[in-house]
Amino acid sequence: MTMYGYVSGYYKDKIIREPDFERRVNILLGSGIPIKNCFADGFSHDNKERYRLHKFLAGVAKEGDILFVPELTDLYSNARELCCLMHDIERTGIVIKSGDMDLSDNSNASNWIISSQLAQLDYAHYLHQKCLSKAIKKAKYQATVNIGGHNKRVITPQYKQAYDYLQSHTYTATQEKFHLSKSTLYRIKQQIEHQLHPTNTTQSYNLQRGDYDER
Repeated sequence: MTMYGYVSGYYKDKIIREPDFERRVNILLGSGIPIKNCFADGFSHDNKERYRLHKFLAGVAKEGDILFVPELTDLYSNARELCCLMHDIERTGIVIKSGDMDLSDNSNASNWIISSQLAQLDYAHYLHQKCLSKAIKKAKYQATVNIGGHNKRVITPQYKQAYDYLQSHTYTATQEKFHLSKSTLYRIKQQIEHQLHPTNTTQSYNLQRGDYDER
C-alpha cells in the first residue's frame, strides 16, 4: 500500500487565477505524504485535462493504494468525468481520501455514492437526449431527400397549379400555360404523387397523353 497526493486547478494562468489552488497545495504538502509521491495538474483557460491523474490511474495505481486530495473536486469537473472516475476507482481498487471526506471502506461515504449515482443518471440522460436529437435531425434530413439522394425541391403554389392542370390536359398544353419544361412537370408529378402514395407503384404508358402513369 502506497500513499499518493494529488491536486488540480488554475495556477499562474494569464487569464484565470485561482488563489484557492495554492491553499490546496499547502494542504497537500502538509499532509505528510512524500514529495515524490505528490503530483498536480495545472489548468489553463482553454484546457482542463487531468493528464497526470489519468496517467496515474492507468499505469501507477495499484489495489490498496491511497490517493489523497485536499478536495474531491480536484478529481473531476463535471458529471462525465465523475462517472469515468468512479469506474477507474472500481477497476484499480484504490482508496480515495480527501479533506472533504474519508472514503476508506469503513467511512460514511453516502454523499459520494449519491453524487456518483446522480452523475451516472445525468450522463445516461445526456446520452439518451443526444441519441434522440440525432435521430430527429436524421429524420428531418431524410424528409428533404429523394430516393436518389438529391435534395427535394419545394412544391410552390405554381407547381401545384401546374400539377392540377396536368390532370386534365396534355404535357404540351401545361408547358405552354405555365412556361415549365417537360422534365420539370415530370418531376413535379412524381414528387407530389409520391407524397400522396408513398408505397411502391408500377408504371404504365398513357397513350393519350404520352406519359407514364403510376398505377
